[in-house]
Amino acid sequence: AVAAEAERLHQQRQHHLTATAATARRLADLTAEHQQHAEFALTPLGAAGLAAQLAALSAADDILQQKLGAASNQLAQDDTARERLAEGHRELQARQREEQRWQDLAEQIGSAKGDKFSQFAQGLTLSHLARLANLRLQQLTGRYTILKTPNRNLELQIIDHDQADTVRPMASLSGGESFLVSLALALGLSELAGYKARIESLFIDEGFGTLDPDSLNTALDALERLQHSGKMIGIISHVADLKERIGTQIRVQPGAGGNSTVRVVDVVGTETECCA
Repeated sequence: AVAAEAERLHQQRQHHLTATAATARRLADLTAEHQQHAEFALTPLGAAGLAAQLAALSAADDILQQKLGAASNQLAQDDTARERLAEGHRELQARQREEQRWQDLAEQIGSAKGDKFSQFAQGLTLSHLARLANLRLQQLTGRYTILKTPNRNLELQIIDHDQADTVRPMASLSGGESFLVSLALALGLSELAGYKARIESLFIDEGFGTLDPDSLNTALDALERLQHSGKMIGIISHVADLKERIGTQIRVQPGAGGNSTVRVVDVVGTETECCA
């Protein structure tokens, strides 16, 4: 029994020595690690100091998070303000364009006496008259086109297609050319004036004497087409060649003492004296 007890104590002593050696090695490792940390000098603070510093950093972080939230709100408000500013800028541009439109209109037709508006309205009417007259002018001659002078409300010009579409003033037309253009304008004016009231009659006083034979035939052909459309055409002229083209005539023959003889000639050539 004594031998068994001695053996047990011997084994217990060996275990104790082994544990002591392991503890010594662990202590050496921790001492070396502690020495290494001390050499790095990461912090001079102890555990209590580090805990206090961690608490202060946490509090500072909370404050920074609050500031970050406030900055985010400010950024959101800034985005909203920028959107409102952009919308206001677009609205301002739209109003400026509208203002410019009215300003341009005022420059064109605005005046204290109303004369600008009157000229502007007359210019629109003249443009419409030119379009109507050109339809008739094409029937008379294909050489010319009537043009309202740009930036001039009450002025007309002529485009000469036989001269590479040269724009000419009305005053440059010859007598025959002027008659054809005037006739086209008169016909256009009759259509313009007849917008609400039908004009059945058109009287032309002189002007045929300035036409050459071809221009005279062209003008009479146009008048005959106009007559066939239902209008009554009256021509006052001293041109003898017109007698062959006009069916019904009223001939005035001057007599002695300032008296005149008036005869009506119908389409078959029968003359009837009306008065003396």
